[in-house]
Amino acid sequence: MRVGEKAALRVRVSEKDVHYAGGLVNGAYVLGLFGDIGTEVSIRYDGDEGLLAAYNAVELKSPVKAGDFLEVTGWISRAGRTSRTIQLEAHRYIRVTGTPFESSADHLAEPELVARAEMVCVVRQEQQRCED
Repeated sequence: MRVGEKAALRVRVSEKDVHYAGGLVNGAYVLGLFGDIGTEVSIRYDGDEGLLAAYNAVELKSPVKAGDFLEVTGWISRAGRTSRTIQLEAHRYIRVTGTPFESSADHLAEPELVARAEMVCVVRQEQQRCED
């Protein structure tokens, strides 16, 4: 994996993930997905999971509900000696509508940005297997 190359993860939000009334999911759910894609990016870049050092500028832009389908992407925007800055985005590409039927949903022509953040991950130099 090279700096700027994207990794993606697609998931369906389950009823088990609901935290609030109305089928709403806790914002921490998306942060968990960001952690997963950040780990994949780190493994693909360094051959190591690395350690989370910080989340910067977390933005929860739109509520996420059970039944939504999300695509989470991550890419390295900057690679230092041991730190990697990873950009993260979550887009909804299928939204549950609940009308006219409880099981009704829409495939969105233009995916909606539901969250974005920046993650800083650290990989000790002796653990790096970067090919760049």
